[in-house]
Amino acid sequence: MSEHAPHTRRRVVGLIVVVAIAVAGALLLLRACQDEQPQSVSIVAAGDMGCDPKDPGSGTALECQAKAVSDIAVGLKPYAFIGLGDYQYEIPTTEGYDAVYHPTWGRLRDITFPAIGNQEYKVHEANTFHTYFGERSGPDQGYWSVQLGQWHVVFLNSNCTVVTGGCGAGSPQHRWLQQDLADNLTKCTMAVWHHPRWSNGIAGSDARMSAFYETLLVNDVDILLSAHEANYERFAALDGSGKPLSVGVRQFVVGTGGQVTYDPEVGDAKWRAKAKPVPSEFFDADHHGVLQLTLDPASYSWQFFAVGAGIVDSGSADCH
Repeated sequence: MSEHAPHTRRRVVGLIVVVAIAVAGALLLLRACQDEQPQSVSIVAAGDMGCDPKDPGSGTALECQAKAVSDIAVGLKPYAFIGLGDYQYEIPTTEGYDAVYHPTWGRLRDITFPAIGNQEYKVHEANTFHTYFGERSGPDQGYWSVQLGQWHVVFLNSNCTVVTGGCGAGSPQHRWLQQDLADNLTKCTMAVWHHPRWSNGIAGSDARMSAFYETLLVNDVDILLSAHEANYERFAALDGSGKPLSVGVRQFVVGTGGQVTYDPEVGDAKWRAKAKPVPSEFFDADHHGVLQLTLDPASYSWQFFAVGAGIVDSGSADCH
């Protein structure tokens, strides 16, 4: 036997011990972070909120209902509010945030986790968005993750022409998502971005985030929250081609935060002539409203509260 063999074995054993200690330390840190969070939390989510201060639609049934929707959200006393983008129309000026957003949805600013939408970029580098939300707006590039209760939540930037490197496979944001989800050891996971992967609204499904969606599938992500469309829509758990899959991702589209709602049959949904719709389980273009999610350690439930109509959609599911 080589005289170096015992030393080699000791080095290998030492390396194994170091790795084991590091893994144990990471698990202890994760456990500590989870222990600091409640076992179950109630969150609310919505996007597309504040009308332009000069919008003549204020007070009508289908327009400018940010006050009524946010009243519901505030009354639910959520642990957190997940903003799904497009907080202030048409140009998100400081005046608009002060006059419209702040007296309504701004009541939840201290517990808001805001995804970034396309309206925000109508101001150079989304400056008014970052100024209004401050540290809560996250990094400039718009992708980051947090722990809410026992859930891991990733926020992504679906403004693919703006975010550095775009939204394709291998882009900086995509590589970050892969690593973030690979490092995640929680049972339940949710993703948040503005433009819906699946939609039967005016704009239709958005394939630009398909690489990201596939990464969600590979990592057993349970929920995707989006907005952008002026309606509420809930899909079954779907695979990467939009077909039902028991371990797929369930997407909610909640673009009903107050700015406007409209039915795509009335609008100009040109995509319908080019693509087959992906069927959803529930669609509502008649009401503004807010989605409430109760996030338990191994499951979740949802309720959509519509202005003037109460709960119009509800259900529950287990995490993967």
